[in-house]
Amino acid sequence: MTQSTSSPPFSKKQRLWLSVILLLYAVLGVGYMLATPPLESSDEYKHYPVVQFIQAEGKLPVLDPENPGLWLQEGAQPPLYYGLMAALTSWIDTSDLPEIHQTNKHAFVGNPNQIGNKNLILHQPEKEQFPWQGSILAIYVIRLASIGLGLGTVWLTAVLGQQLFSSQVGLLAAALTAFNPMFLFISAAVNNDSLSVFLGTLGLLLMVRLWQQQPNPRLAWWRYAGLGFVLGLGILTKLSLAGLLALTGLMLFWLAWRKKQWQLFWIGGPLVLGTAVLLTGWWFWRNLSLYHDLTGLSAFIAVQGTREQPMRWADWVSEFGTFFRSYWGLFGGVNIAPPQPFYWLMNFLFVGGLAGWLRPNRPRPNRPAASWLVIAWSLILLGLLIRWTIISPAFQGRLIFPALGGINVLWSVGLLGWLPPNRRHWAMPTTVAGLALVAAVLAWRVIAPAYAFPEPATAVPQQAQIEPITFSAAGGTIQLVGVEMAPDQSTLPGGAQPVTATLYWQLVEPISVNLLSGVHLLGRNFQSVGQVDRHPASGQIPTSQWQLGQIWQDDYYIYVNKDALAPTQLRLSISLYDPTERAETAVTAANGQPLSLVLVGVPARLATKTPPPKPDSVVTAVFQEGIQLAGYTIAPATPEPGEALTLTLLWQATGQPGQAYTVFVHLVDAQSTLLATGDAPPVQGDFPTNLWRTGDWVDDTHTLPLPPDLAPGSYQILVGLYEPVSGARLQLAAGGDSVAIPLEIRP
Repeated sequence: MTQSTSSPPFSKKQRLWLSVILLLYAVLGVGYMLATPPLESSDEYKHYPVVQFIQAEGKLPVLDPENPGLWLQEGAQPPLYYGLMAALTSWIDTSDLPEIHQTNKHAFVGNPNQIGNKNLILHQPEKEQFPWQGSILAIYVIRLASIGLGLGTVWLTAVLGQQLFSSQVGLLAAALTAFNPMFLFISAAVNNDSLSVFLGTLGLLLMVRLWQQQPNPRLAWWRYAGLGFVLGLGILTKLSLAGLLALTGLMLFWLAWRKKQWQLFWIGGPLVLGTAVLLTGWWFWRNLSLYHDLTGLSAFIAVQGTREQPMRWADWVSEFGTFFRSYWGLFGGVNIAPPQPFYWLMNFLFVGGLAGWLRPNRPRPNRPAASWLVIAWSLILLGLLIRWTIISPAFQGRLIFPALGGINVLWSVGLLGWLPPNRRHWAMPTTVAGLALVAAVLAWRVIAPAYAFPEPATAVPQQAQIEPITFSAAGGTIQLVGVEMAPDQSTLPGGAQPVTATLYWQLVEPISVNLLSGVHLLGRNFQSVGQVDRHPASGQIPTSQWQLGQIWQDDYYIYVNKDALAPTQLRLSISLYDPTERAETAVTAANGQPLSLVLVGVPARLATKTPPPKPDSVVTAVFQEGIQLAGYTIAPATPEPGEALTLTLLWQATGQPGQAYTVFVHLVDAQSTLLATGDAPPVQGDFPTNLWRTGDWVDDTHTLPLPPDLAPGSYQILVGLYEPVSGARLQLAAGGDSVAIPLEIRP
């Protein structure tokens, strides 16, 4: 016996609201499509080549891990989406794909904190202009088709909400889906996610209806076969949708057990499974024949790679941040992020929805509770994602979007639970207006500017001008004509604050190769503690495309490695090199002299606010200009004559010294006769006092060679600071200009 299937249908006003949501979604989807250059959407540069190969060759690609082709691991994905899009674009000549598919191998993939160089492709604007042609036209046609699939998902979400709860819930869930910026971004891309989300939502809706209605599989066999057909299509789109097939088996078993109608399981189950197997069996057999693996994941993993180390708790915390950000909006190559308040807002609303779900006055299901199907489907996808993340880094929120519609239905129930019934009609216009506006702003104020093609500078700012430094390679010449660094920059090892620098390059003679810039921060002993290697001109315009006389402004964020020794000054080192030869260009100064190391700009500070290990001896000696000696350690404590004594001084800055002072370390006897010296700038010159700031701790090691004829007995080491040009010593607040450290020389 079939039960009544749904709550009251959408009213005329509600159908109007649904039309508004769908229309706004379509407009925003086109906006996201236009704001994102071709091949720049999530993995689009790998997904589209699969489509193009099928269109051009009339067959599916075979993934060879040794030579994976332009599609890389995506060549092992199930084929339905790619085949449909190949048929859709069969009338377009796409033979120009190799010409436009020039990847930026040094793009900042997965790093939204960097500046510029977001582009996964080295674009040629003249080939991407409207009217579109060739592969560019095909990409936009497929993007429009994917937006159409997104329209279907939004509509299905509304129906799912109405089926489970009410038309009001369905409308709000549709709005939450339509105006999720990440959903818009993915739906406006060449990406099989758009079809998997559509089929995942449709499959969930059909399952909910089976749960609520429990039709006799003998009489309504087509209902079960139809669900199997949809699930089979889903598996042919993305393997994770096989989770719905497992959930269907659980649902039918539970129904059969509850109702004691085992035909639901023993007849309905085979109808669903059999249809899905008939639809997908050829694909699994192909995988087994080609890759000796039913799923083809072995070939996929062979190209994508696996984690080098097992996941630790800190890794999970870090990746969870990526998960929720990529659920709401993390664009491009997971490297373009909205402002942080956007995430605060969305997380606040989501947590509010979860809390509202627990309120006693929330809307209740209109039929036997099928909400568990939504929850179970979400947990299955999350479990599959966690399992996959353990194997390979992929913890992205968008990968559970096949459950997005169901999640948003439950979220809508929770949000409406906070509102009195007579105020719930305000939820729709508020949600539509607010979230649609946010989504539109993100498309044109976050995504589009990240890909804005740079224009040559008209001149180098006066404050940035330097004597030209010439880099020569492949018969051409590029000059570094300007450097700009903000004064008094400071950061910590592994800190979130980068050192920023702006370089100005000028092409003097045409160059035939695409050189990369190597920008390093050099710390102690001139060791690199942070670097950026990429194409100059914000990573978008290779040097072979530069025109004579053009000046390119080039902005850099350089983050310091977490294992860098601190404190130290950070000096900026610049090079250009040929990535194919891994050879740096020849460099000459303005006077024609060759340079082996190009240091430019104002040094930055790598500081530490955490005191190092407690010294053997603690003192409090306050010098002028905010310098305090806090302690020292001598090794060995009682040296022999002729030994090299190591004296480690612990300084703390209580102010901001105005000059770079030298530390004097003098060994004297009882008559103050100078016997040995170990003078040197702090940290051997790597952290001069003029870079010290209040709160800095400085561990400063000096070597004091003891005379071999030094008689055993009691001596002193005098420690202080002086100005290296005049020799004037800093005075102690308590009087004098040095701290006396006792030393015993043993026989």
